[in-house]
Amino acid sequence: MTDLGAVAIAALEPLVGATVANTCVRASALSIGKLASQLDESDLPSLETNIRRVLAPVAPTAAIDAVLAQIREAL
Repeated sequence: MTDLGAVAIAALEPLVGATVANTCVRASALSIGKLASQLDESDLPSLETNIRRVLAPVAPTAAIDAVLAQIREAL
């Protein structure tokens, strides 16, 4: 089973750096009552929504779409 949290962090790091990537995934997990290490494929819709919300002010939509596609492909 692929670790969704780790995959998401790895995909986000080049765009926003390690600290923001970790914070984004951790906050997304906590918002659904989980730890980042407990995220699984069923949590992907919630994670995608939170990533879009957090990154929208600082990243172009195309960059966010590319990161989300990278996460989906890695699962």
